[in-house]
Amino acid sequence: MKVLVLGATGHIGNATVRELLRRRYKVTATGRSKYPGPNLAGLPITYSPGNLNAPGQIEAWVSGHDIVVDAAAPYPVQLAITRRDDFLADASERTRRLLRAVRHEGARLAYVSSFTTLKRRQGRVDEWPLELMSKLHPYFAVKELIEAEVLEAAARGLEVVIVNPTMCLGPWDLHERSLCLIPRLLGREIPVSMQQMLNVIDVRDVAKGLVRMLESGKYGRPTLLSGHNISAPTLYSWICEIGGVEPPSLSLPPLPGALSAYLGELLLGVGGFEMPIALAAMLVNSHEWQPPCEALMELRIVPRPLYETLLDSIEWYRSIGYC
Repeated sequence: MKVLVLGATGHIGNATVRELLRRRYKVTATGRSKYPGPNLAGLPITYSPGNLNAPGQIEAWVSGHDIVVDAAAPYPVQLAITRRDDFLADASERTRRLLRAVRHEGARLAYVSSFTTLKRRQGRVDEWPLELMSKLHPYFAVKELIEAEVLEAAARGLEVVIVNPTMCLGPWDLHERSLCLIPRLLGREIPVSMQQMLNVIDVRDVAKGLVRMLESGKYGRPTLLSGHNISAPTLYSWICEIGGVEPPSLSLPPLPGALSAYLGELLLGVGGFEMPIALAAMLVNSHEWQPPCEALMELRIVPRPLYETLLDSIEWYRSIGYC
């Protein structure tokens, strides 16, 4: 069976490529670069470079494949309120083109969404500023729009698996270093931690869950994939202990930190600059305490120990010169 993975050099996309290969699928991996990235090196794949937004590119990629994994959906990291409508229009056009191509090919789709699109429990009254910032940030609007269009296609009969992971850590990440928590912590570039709850899942468990959902035909509904509950200060301390550096000495409630990032992005955005710590990262990684993940239990996946995930993450980042 032939599988196309959009975003194969991305974190979840790359882990999915490896899980598919482990289960003996034939994989076509896509990317923007002419040559495959270091996290694809040596893997028995067909690499197909190209610009996803170029006319006819999505259709050409999808042709001849039985399954399409979309791990390359756009998400704006910076606040950029004035470009919100552009982000939404581009995301909608890209999603509709992909859905048309998948439907025309008679293929199945696996879409990597985010836990932020799922309904959350009612927060405390004093959390309303965080909720307001989330509503203003284009990241969340784009994620919600894409998932809504995918669900609409599923309602019309398209076989779609949707996974909504919490905070992903693990090897094979090739995001810009400025967006990577672990290297920046080990480089002593993050001076403060937020007093907030996180839920961390190994990227390999996300990939395993996605593939098993495809194989078991769990279509048409968003599925939370969660892992370990841990406070941000504790997670930062573990990472720094393994990496041999001192953890951040300051710890703040989420609201002051998010407000500072919000105002900073607004002011720096006027001059064309970016905040070193994006507001989206703070808001996305503000989790609720999660009970044991029902989806993973149903799929018979035991979450990888968090300490092992952190060890493997640090080893990977060191191997590519990030820390």
